[in-house]
Amino acid sequence: MSNTYWLVNYSLENFNISKKRSFDLLGFTKKDNKLTNKININDNVLFYVSDIKSFVGSSVVNSKKFYDKKKIWDSDEDEVKFPYRVKLKSTKILPEKNFMSGYDVAPSLSYIKRWAPEDWYLAFLAPVHILSQIDYQIISSNIDNALSTKSSKTLSNKKTRKNKKKK
Repeated sequence: MSNTYWLVNYSLENFNISKKRSFDLLGFTKKDNKLTNKININDNVLFYVSDIKSFVGSSVVNSKKFYDKKKIWDSDEDEVKFPYRVKLKSTKILPEKNFMSGYDVAPSLSYIKRWAPEDWYLAFLAPVHILSQIDYQIISSNIDNALSTKSSKTLSNKKTRKNKKKK
């Protein structure tokens, strides 16, 4: 069975809550339960934060979907808003200064072609989306490139400091 490629739309508040938890879980609403019944172990997930219109990371599903009433993302609600959950692994989150603006990436995605170019962000208003493999690869390769650029800059800065110490 082939993997499904998911895009999850976070609010900035829920993104920060997940970040504090090291992105160990992903939650879905009752409304999205039917769509997310398709989610499987090893499916790929991209994270989009609608408040800042940016792609911020990726992960891999590490469990079957389960139901849990523990409040995580919805502290001021009476009922649990995201009770359908999956565990995540191999999470890659960009540093805030490297978040990928949707304005840069979205025009190359086939998923948004039904919307006017200036209204691309409307395509991602719903909490959960299934993407094509090509759209997933466009976004995830940009995330990987941003992370490797950050890593290579860190390495080159360390080498530069070592060379300065030798002189």
